[in-house]
Amino acid sequence: MHVAILTHGDSGDADWLRARLAAADLVFAADGGAQLAWSAGRLPDAVVGDFDSLDPVSRARLAAGGCELLQYPPEKDETDLELTLQLAAERGATSIEVLGAFGGRRLDHALANVFVLAHPGLAGLPVTLADPQHEVRLLRGPDGIDLAGRPGDLVTLLPLSARATGISTAGLRYPLHDGVLERGRSRGVSNELLERQATVRLQGGLLLVVAHRISPPADGNAE
Repeated sequence: MHVAILTHGDSGDADWLRARLAAADLVFAADGGAQLAWSAGRLPDAVVGDFDSLDPVSRARLAAGGCELLQYPPEKDETDLELTLQLAAERGATSIEVLGAFGGRRLDHALANVFVLAHPGLAGLPVTLADPQHEVRLLRGPDGIDLAGRPGDLVTLLPLSARATGISTAGLRYPLHDGVLERGRSRGVSNELLERQATVRLQGGLLLVVAHRISPPADGNAE
């Protein structure tokens, strides 16, 4: 079951957003992410958060449409996105795509959205943070990932653990063969797709894989 999660950021492209939501079995919103769903003509199946970004009229409209509202107190240890990810995992998601996680006025929220990929409760569950030009995923070794795009698209590898070991790539301009990347070093930035397909394999540690499309396809899907 594929779950799309909307956050209170900027999706960047309405057509792309509608295509991503249409591909989801369930749509959840982290608080004000419900506004993104409305802009795409989709009522979320559930909204999670402290509702500081949703006024009473909006909440009433959501409830009247049959949306499940899960409200938490403002003073809590988790972000609204973390709580929404937990809900998706509990409801049986087999893959999750988080939309609108990078835009907005809060850099700290964007960083927290990336780092939450390392949440222990998400181990073994494919989670992607996406906008029209970016996809961010986390590898937990031993694991691997297949990338799709166009020649010239950029791929950056950033370790979240102190060291990411046993990294091997195929289809990238600067290959790694059983390589090691260390946190705080920029060696893995701005690699490049040579073909429409590439692979990244990791033996140990945590590795962020960031894909940057130079020119996103018009239909919102990688070719």
